[in-house]
Amino acid sequence: MSDEAGDISQAELAEYCRTQAGILAGHLDRLSAELSELLEEIEQDTADARTALTGNPDRPDTDAEATVADIEAKQERAQAKQAEIDEYRTLAEGYTDLAERLADGSGDLETVLEFEIDADAPTYFDSETTILGVATGDDGD
Repeated sequence: MSDEAGDISQAELAEYCRTQAGILAGHLDRLSAELSELLEEIEQDTADARTALTGNPDRPDTDAEATVADIEAKQERAQAKQAEIDEYRTLAEGYTDLAERLADGSGDLETVLEFEIDADAPTYFDSETTILGVATGDDGD
């Protein structure tokens, strides 16, 4: 680390962590909206399939298997999206907790770096840069 790295105060690190949590919250909003849309599609597709199957039970829609397969594929995408949301939420909560610890005077730059290493933080950010990304030259791209 350079001497400049030692000049970062706990207050600045806490603000950085709050900023990162805020960026992640923005990603969470987007991901949640995408999940909601996908769940609405699944609900509509399921209702359409039910109507098609119950409307003429003696002669089911020939596309019923394809429809069921499509619904199942969307359900798998929804589960994957939920898992991604959970990961982002966990990281955002971690940054928030870290910000509070730093604001209370506990922790330093090394604490932030260790957190970002453990969480593989750079992979969760688009063009934004993490302290770990700056330190290693890897900004998550």
